[in-house]
Amino acid sequence: MSVERILWEEDATGLANLVRKGEVSAVELTDAAIARAEATRPDINATAEPLYDAARARAKTVDPSLPLAGVPFAIKDLGIAIKGVPTHGGSRIPAWLADVNSALTDRYLAAGLIPIVTSTSPEHGLRLMTESRAFGVTRNPWNTGHTSGGSSGGSAALVAAGVVPVAHASDGGGSIRVPAACTGLVGLKTSRGRTPLTPLVSESWYGMVVDHALTRSVRDCALLLDLTHGPDPLSPYAAPRPKGTFAAAAARDPGKLSLAVYRKSPLGLPISDETLKALDTAVALAREGGHTVEEIDLPFIGRDFFADFCRTVASAVAGTMRAEALRVGRSVAGDIERATRVLARFGELVSAGETYADLQRLHAASRRLIAETAQYDA
Repeated sequence: MSVERILWEEDATGLANLVRKGEVSAVELTDAAIARAEATRPDINATAEPLYDAARARAKTVDPSLPLAGVPFAIKDLGIAIKGVPTHGGSRIPAWLADVNSALTDRYLAAGLIPIVTSTSPEHGLRLMTESRAFGVTRNPWNTGHTSGGSSGGSAALVAAGVVPVAHASDGGGSIRVPAACTGLVGLKTSRGRTPLTPLVSESWYGMVVDHALTRSVRDCALLLDLTHGPDPLSPYAAPRPKGTFAAAAARDPGKLSLAVYRKSPLGLPISDETLKALDTAVALAREGGHTVEEIDLPFIGRDFFADFCRTVASAVAGTMRAEALRVGRSVAGDIERATRVLARFGELVSAGETYADLQRLHAASRRLIAETAQYDA
């Protein structure tokens, strides 16, 4: 089987096993991934920065015994950083160069992953589609007339196109989950503090943003989390360590599950027949498998909840734009897109007291959600 075919058919765990057994080399996988990235680039437009020379150099020296040795990888152009690589955040604001790796980047490298590109993002992750004036439109490999979602749409497109089997992603309001749904991938928003953002930042969007990945398989999602989770000395907080490994949990038969289904739009918007049909199909499959499925209502997750969320995000965006202006030594109003500018302006009008109250209401809603769904497995 050709290396190109192996790259397309295997997940990250499978590729690493082949590298470990000497059936394919890290260099061969890297070259195949780079070729695939270039071949698909005109159609999907998912690359922010190519890292080809560094990737080839790393592939020559990677330890084949590492758990994900030689597996091609992409790091989202937002949030975490690679030393010396421009980070744009999907924006026309002048890029910044980190003088150190993010802690999570170091954990990816320690696992044996080979970053070949940084992946596109909408400006500062503020859209659920990956489109920006800086990089253009990122498209869905399954149908280039459709979106790959956002804000981790570049990573999703690269994984779905077979460029890499796994890619870094982040999520504050759907930015892992939406691209996963758009492209047929596995996307998990982890618990707050499960993976570190340090040392370049402590938290983002008041802790609502978390970093993990988009993958082809559940086992890859679990293994990568095993390899990257845990406290960093510079982090302000960390999620409690699990009792076992995520990989073991993913491999274990869960038995019969109790599942909750929420069929409404929290904003009272109409839901398409196609979406409801897909949900009904999933419910039927779950019941055929012997699982219990109940419909629930969450009346406290509505317009007021989303208003609190939007004001909180706007406040964070205003702070980010102020920090960017200080970094480049001038106003960035002319660099950013209109939607970002409007959101930042709105955030400037939100007082510290209002942000505090919004956060308290969001936290209260989270506690109520946990209490009202505690009886269900998912």
